[in-house]
Amino acid sequence: MTARIGHDAYPTVGRRVDLPSTSSGMTGRALLLTPSRGRGGGIERYAETLEWAFADQGVNYRRVDLYRRGVLSHARMLARAREDLRAAKAAPTRLVLAHRSLLPTASLLAREHLVCGISVVCHGSDVWAAGQPVRRGIENRLMRRSDVRIVASSSFTAGALFSDCKATVLAPGLSRGWFDMLVDASTQLSVRNSGVQLVTTFRLGQWRGKGLPELLDAVVAVGRSDIRVTVCGIGEPPQDLQRLVHQHGFCTLRPGVNDRELARELAWADLFVLATRTRGGRHASGEGFGLALLEAQVAGTPVVAPAFGGSRDAYVDRVTGLAPTDETAGSLAKVLDQLLQDPCQLRQMGRRAGEWARESFAPELYASQAVARLL
Repeated sequence: MTARIGHDAYPTVGRRVDLPSTSSGMTGRALLLTPSRGRGGGIERYAETLEWAFADQGVNYRRVDLYRRGVLSHARMLARAREDLRAAKAAPTRLVLAHRSLLPTASLLAREHLVCGISVVCHGSDVWAAGQPVRRGIENRLMRRSDVRIVASSSFTAGALFSDCKATVLAPGLSRGWFDMLVDASTQLSVRNSGVQLVTTFRLGQWRGKGLPELLDAVVAVGRSDIRVTVCGIGEPPQDLQRLVHQHGFCTLRPGVNDRELARELAWADLFVLATRTRGGRHASGEGFGLALLEAQVAGTPVVAPAFGGSRDAYVDRVTGLAPTDETAGSLAKVLDQLLQDPCQLRQMGRRAGEWARESFAPELYASQAVARLL
């Protein structure tokens, strides 16, 4: 049974699942700390999948979320997590962090005698972003502790971490419910308009880093009047994003789509495009893996991946998708033109994408792997 608890004094929400151990032999307990709930995006999907994996494998776990930034919010998370640990009495507990920014809080929790180590998931630009130097230095030092296990979302992210620490790799996965929804959407008859349908999705506030201007310029460069681009996103669209979309009559903005609507958009598209820029510094961007690429392929849609970053782990080059040689609109236009010239080949690529993604990232296999890596 799943129960949600909360109190007005604490902007965190906990979720607890107490289940008997399965044949995997997992008898430990996990406390999952996440940077947010309900904000959407890849990290939120990752946390939801971990919850599902723990429940599937019979792990007794609890989730505590941090909704806001700032010392006060971290203090409230710390208090709630300590309350949970002390209520657990004699159950050894491993802390599982969905983001490295929670390491300072986790290091204080690790002083509790029931805590038996920390696992922290590193995704992508959180690894190579500059951030605040003092906080960054504290996190890097904590990541080198002997009781901390670093889990990277891809080989690329693990490599980016190497100068600071060594990391094992656990690619993102999909919960059984989301996986099945994507597969089901691929079997439904499309009611889309005629023409070529391209789709992309991301948190709307990050539209520049996600390469939307380059994607729209690439479509213009291809020079086909039948191409339509749908941008699905989370969050309120900024005004400059709205102005950009209004300048291109072939582009449609769909903010706030729910899961079922997003599944349909992914399944009914001819091609999914993720054109994320890989940048360091304070305004870093980049894909450690590119979960949206996996979601599109599970829905049976071929993909165009970013030129750089960790997305090579998320598709099979020239079998389920392609990537441009660099981040320019011209290079992306060449890839789009190549794929769209042969509709039969594109459909075959989509079939292969569905077969590969559903076999390689089958939820039942992912759940046991996630528990083994993290606990």
